[in-house]
Amino acid sequence: MILVTGANGYVAQHIIQQLAGAGQTARALVRSETHFAKIRQLGATPVKGDVTDAKSLIAAFEGVDHVIHLAAVNRDRGTSTMQAVNAHGAMNVVDAARQAGVKQIVTVVGLGADADKPYPLAKTQGAGAAYLMGSGVPYTVLEASVIFGEGDEFINTLAGLARIPPFMVVPGDGKSKFQPIAVQDVAACAIRSLGNPAALNKRLQICGSQVLTLETIIDAILAELKLKRIKVHTPVGLLRIAVNLMDKLLPKAPITPSLLAQLGVDNVATANATEAVFGLKPGVLAEGISYVHGMKLSTLIKRSFGSADYR
Repeated sequence: MILVTGANGYVAQHIIQQLAGAGQTARALVRSETHFAKIRQLGATPVKGDVTDAKSLIAAFEGVDHVIHLAAVNRDRGTSTMQAVNAHGAMNVVDAARQAGVKQIVTVVGLGADADKPYPLAKTQGAGAAYLMGSGVPYTVLEASVIFGEGDEFINTLAGLARIPPFMVVPGDGKSKFQPIAVQDVAACAIRSLGNPAALNKRLQICGSQVLTLETIIDAILAELKLKRIKVHTPVGLLRIAVNLMDKLLPKAPITPSLLAQLGVDNVATANATEAVFGLKPGVLAEGISYVHGMKLSTLIKRSFGSADYR
C-alpha cells in the first residue's frame, strides 16, 4: 500500500492520477472529508489525517509499505505554519512510518532545502528532510526546482500579473537562474523512486533540461500570451514592503515573502537526476505553458481573496 500525504496538493494530485493510470490504488491523506469525493475521482482511497497531529496518523499508516510525503505549505496562516507543517509535520510522518514498519519514504522538497538557510520555506523543508535522512527509515529526498504545469502557482501568478498593462514588474535584476521542471515529470520521478535501488537512501535533484533566468521565464510567458509589456526592474527590498503588506491583508497573496526572498537566489541543479537516474527527458517550459491563456487577472484577484484557485 502506498500512502500519499498532502493529497489535496498540486503535485500529489498528479502522482495519484499516474498511480491510478498504472493500476495502483493509493491511500490519500487529507485534512478534511470535504476533499474525499475529489480524491476518489482522482483514483485514490481517501483517509482523514493531519501531519501536525501525530495521533491522527496512526490509522492512516496501517498496512502501508511506501509513503510519498508531500504535505507542505509556503506561507503561515494561523496554526498552519511552515514550521508546523514542513518541519514538525514531516517529523510526525517519519515517526509514524517507523512505527508502522514502512519500507521507504519518498519526499519532494524545494531545490536547496536546508535547515541552515535564512529563507523560511527552504529552512523548514530542510529540517524535515534532515530528520528523515537521519531517522533510519529508508528514504528518497527529491529536490525540485520551479514546478510548472496546468494549475501551478508560480507560472500562473506571473501570467496573472502580466495581464496588468502596461508594466511587468521584474524582481531585482531578473538574472536569478532557475531550472523549471514539468509537474508530470516530478510525479513520474517520485513514483519511479519507489523500490528503486538507484534512488534508495539518496538525496537527488530533479530539474528540467534548461537553465533559465527569471526574466527569460517572464519573457516566455509574455510571448505565449502575445503581450507587450514595459518591464520594470524593481529592487527586492522595495517589493518586500508591498509583499509583506499583501501577505498580512490577503488570504492568498499572489507572492509570499518566502517566495520573494528566494527569487533573488539561483535555483539550479549541480547533478540533475531526472534523466540520469529516472530515465526521463524533461519537458521544456516554453512548450508546456499554453495553459496560461486561461489565467485571467480576475482569477488572480479572486484567488488572492481566497474565492478561487488555479486548479
